[in-house]
Amino acid sequence: MTGMLEPLLPYVGYLALVVRVCMGANMVIHGRPKLGKGMAQAIQHFKGVGVPEIAVKMGVYLEVFGGIFLVIGLIVPVVALLFIVYMAAITVVKKTKMHAEYIAVGKPSYEIDVLYVILALVLLMLGAGVLSIDGAIGI
Repeated sequence: MTGMLEPLLPYVGYLALVVRVCMGANMVIHGRPKLGKGMAQAIQHFKGVGVPEIAVKMGVYLEVFGGIFLVIGLIVPVVALLFIVYMAAITVVKKTKMHAEYIAVGKPSYEIDVLYVILALVLLMLGAGVLSIDGAIGI
């Protein structure tokens, strides 16, 4: 089976580039509105399900600054590991505290959170790929 995929191996760095830029941009877009005035609203929302204030703040900062780090390709394996832990924790909270289903229309669900865990796992294994600061400095 690997024989069939061997011609694609030179393009793995480009796959990592696409995954990290898309995931990073999505995280920044999702986290930026929570900075400033949106932080209080986010804290209040998650306080209702038992998430500590410090965890909410750390999550928002990870989304914004971790997303920027992914886009530019800086310390990608470290940021990916943080996102794995963060998104897995969100999945657990949604499943246990919010009684979310994997896929639900009009109700809390956690399929996107699982997808982000998988994408972060891919980045953890592949690294930053091409056009990254990690690649430029040899990490």
